[in-house]
Amino acid sequence: MNFDWQMPRDPFADDPNDPASFLEDEEPLPPLTDEERVQIEQDLKLVAEFKRVLYPRGIMGVFFYCEDCQENHYYDWDIMAANMRSTLAGELSPVHEPSAEPRPEAYVPWDYCLGYLDGLEAPRF
Repeated sequence: MNFDWQMPRDPFADDPNDPASFLEDEEPLPPLTDEERVQIEQDLKLVAEFKRVLYPRGIMGVFFYCEDCQENHYYDWDIMAANMRSTLAGELSPVHEPSAEPRPEAYVPWDYCLGYLDGLEAPRF
């Protein structure tokens, strides 16, 4: 796996007692279809645009509701982009932890970001 300088270093890197070392190797990721690759590339461009427009307004990233744990998960713009680049490279997304105390008001849903960009491009009457 390539190290992404924007991601924090794995706290268990080089630790012979890394708890993950006891897990069995996962199956390799199936290759992306052409359609999946195009969609992720488009989403990566959107993340860059979201960050450009929303970060100066105090929006740090997006949140997604997790059906498994029934909680919101918060992702900074750079983490989103790093995850997408990993997927495009055929790698698992790097392990990351959200902020210990994320400020929920600084994160918005993906659809909010799309709507915000659409609003900026709407004709003014």
